[in-house]
Amino acid sequence: MEWVCRVGTATGEVIERSFAAPDEGSLRAELERQGLYLFSARRSFSLANLGFERRVGASVLQLFSQELAALLKAGLPLLQSLDVMLERQKEPTFRRSLETVRDRVRNGIALSEAFRTEGALYPPMFSASLVAGERSGSLELVLRRFSQYLRLSLGLRRKAIAASVYPLVLMTAMLGLIAVLLVKVIPQFESFYEGLAAELPLPTRVLLAISHGATAGAPWIALAVIGGFVGFRLWLGRQGSGAALDGALLRLPYFGTMLRMYATAQLARTLSTLLQGGLPLLHALDVSAASVGNRAMARAVAQATPRIREGRSLTSALEEAQILDDLALEMIKVGEHTGALADMLNSVAEFYDEQLEVRLQTALALLEPIMLVLMAVIVSAMLLAFYLPMFEAISAIQGRF
Repeated sequence: MEWVCRVGTATGEVIERSFAAPDEGSLRAELERQGLYLFSARRSFSLANLGFERRVGASVLQLFSQELAALLKAGLPLLQSLDVMLERQKEPTFRRSLETVRDRVRNGIALSEAFRTEGALYPPMFSASLVAGERSGSLELVLRRFSQYLRLSLGLRRKAIAASVYPLVLMTAMLGLIAVLLVKVIPQFESFYEGLAAELPLPTRVLLAISHGATAGAPWIALAVIGGFVGFRLWLGRQGSGAALDGALLRLPYFGTMLRMYATAQLARTLSTLLQGGLPLLHALDVSAASVGNRAMARAVAQATPRIREGRSLTSALEEAQILDDLALEMIKVGEHTGALADMLNSVAEFYDEQLEVRLQTALALLEPIMLVLMAVIVSAMLLAFYLPMFEAISAIQGRF
């Protein structure tokens, strides 16, 4: 989200600049980190504020990390490696950004800082991983771990998308068939119904009323849908709205459990990757919270950071947040006591990945026949209402003879 801010610099100068931040709280924290004092901030109206900001795709970033790690392992200097990557890069958004990053590195800025200043183009975990690699002197190893993290995350996402294709096709076909019947087929037979010179059955009258409403109100329905979508995206841009929506999704029966499993696996894998890269727990937890897709869980995890800073254990802080399952908390507790927290977090992610895959397959296996039955019931009811006047007319004619 883009913000137009009036800020004061350390030299006493007041300037107006644009900054990218998900909400006002994050904006203030970022400006304080840069040593700037915020006087005022307003959101600039743009596609980014409607949720359409461009980002570098995870698959592009995964391939970049893997190839950059290979170049560094081969002994090429960082700047020369970036030049090689630029020669082969075809994705326009990433190429423009990588050129800027390369120029910053050439001017003496660290690679992590160069990527971090690109804002929302990259996930927070990427620059944090680079920081860990630069501090530990193992940038190539950290890049490989980050590439593996993206590969596992993309694999799980692709499985979910592939499994949901058939139900989406069924739903689209059902809605398309209903729309054709209401808008095209039924109006053509209305004059035929009028020629029967008899009162139409109640189901047929209801079907005709729905058909009239869908035909006459189509432009208004389209405008209402577009307006509702834009309003919803603007509402999501307000501070706290996204977390409230995600919190409500987590409370859904059955599917809420699946969303919680996915967010828990995402949190555990991100935190494990950062800890293995050498990042301190507090910093790694902050970055992991910002990387979790579910904003309700992200907010709860971020609130656990001050408790750890006060001397509480990670398990105790996350338990007070009341966002993780008991099983995940027990596994994290074991990892803390044995000194193998990163490995145990990775086990948590793998466990919930497996559980999520089983639940997803079960849900889709049940959803497909339910949708088929629902489609059959709706279409059969519409066809029955459609032909009912004909049946009654034929029965009346047969009764005369």
